[in-house]
Amino acid sequence: MKNFIEREWKFQEKIFFILVLIVLLLGSVNVAKARGWFIPEQPAPEIIPGNVIKLDSLTLDQKIAQMIIVGGVRHNLPSWKSMQLGGIHLFALQDEDVFRQTIQEFQQEMAIPFLVTADLEGCRSPFAHFQEFTPASEISSIGQAFEVGAEEGKFLAALGFSVNFAPVVDLEDTIWHCRSFPGNETQIAELAEAYILGLQKEGIMATAKHYPGKTLVVRDPHKFLVEAEIEAKDVYPYRYLSQKGEVKAIMVSHVIPSGEIVSSVPSVASPSVINGLKNSFPGLIVSDEINMLGLKKFYPRMDDAYVAVFKAGNDLIINFNDDPNEIYRLIQVVKRAVERGEIPEQQIDASVRKILERKGFTVS
Repeated sequence: MKNFIEREWKFQEKIFFILVLIVLLLGSVNVAKARGWFIPEQPAPEIIPGNVIKLDSLTLDQKIAQMIIVGGVRHNLPSWKSMQLGGIHLFALQDEDVFRQTIQEFQQEMAIPFLVTADLEGCRSPFAHFQEFTPASEISSIGQAFEVGAEEGKFLAALGFSVNFAPVVDLEDTIWHCRSFPGNETQIAELAEAYILGLQKEGIMATAKHYPGKTLVVRDPHKFLVEAEIEAKDVYPYRYLSQKGEVKAIMVSHVIPSGEIVSSVPSVASPSVINGLKNSFPGLIVSDEINMLGLKKFYPRMDDAYVAVFKAGNDLIINFNDDPNEIYRLIQVVKRAVERGEIPEQQIDASVRKILERKGFTVS
C-alpha cells in the first residue's frame, strides 16, 4: 500500500511539472506573439554603390512598410526593424541623452534608415519637461519665425531627428490656443515660410499642417468626427507654400470638408482631396494619425480605413498602434488590396520613390 501511494505521488508530481511546463511554454508563445517575434523578417534591400536602390528589388511588403510611421517605443524595436518600416515617431523621454541613444539604437544596422519624426510646435512638444520653445502664437515677425525655426531645427538635428510635424498653418486655434501663428492668412503663410526656411536650414524636414484647414476650431479630431466649411483663406497658406517650393511635406487632416474643398469622407481618406493637393504640390503627403476618432468613427472596420488612406494617395501613413501584429496586419490588408487591383502598385511605387529620395537614395 505504501509503495502504491509513493508511486501515485511521483506520478502526480510528474503531471504537475508537465502542466507547469505547458503553462510556461504557452505563456512564452503568447509573449513572443505579442512582441511580434513570429512576424516574417523581410529580406535585406538591394543597395548598390552610389546609394542607389532598385525599386523592383523591394518586395510589396517592404514598399508598403516604407509608407508607415509608428510610435518609436523601444520594446517594439526588433519588430519595427524586421518589418523595415518607414519611420518612427518619438514621444516624451527623460532627457536629451535618452532621445539620442534611442534614435541611435533604432538606426543601427538599418540599410534604409527610419525617418525620425517629432511634434515640436512650441507649446506642444515631447521635450517640454526639460526644454522650452516659443509657442507659434507668440511669433510676430518673419525674422523671429526664422530664428525659432533654426533654433528648433538645430535642437532636433543634434538629437538625430529628421522630420518635424510643424508648422501648423491653421488660421485659428480655439482648442489649444497656442499652435497657430497670429495674423491673417497672408501673414500666417509668410511666418510659416520663414519658420520652414529656418528649420530646413538645419536639415530637418518641415511639415505644414493640417490641410485643408479648420482643424483646430471646430472639435478636436482626436476625439470627434469633424465637419468644417473650408474657405479660400483656409487653403491660402498651403497654396502659397507650394508655389514657393520650400516646404517638403504637408499633413492632411481628418476633417470632412465643404466649401472651397469638398469631400463626403474625411480629407485624409479622400482621393479628390489628396489628388487636388498633389496637382500643385510635389512633396510628401502625410496622413494625420489614423487611430484618431475623427477617422475611426467614420469607418465601421479599421481594414476599410487602412485601404482608404492608402488608396487616397497619402505617401506616409501615421499609425501609433503599438501592437506589431496589427501593423503587420495593416501591411497585409493593403497588400491584398494592391494584388486585387483596388490600389494601383504604380501609386505605391511613386510614394516609395519619394520617400527613398527624401532619405537620400537614388531610386532606379
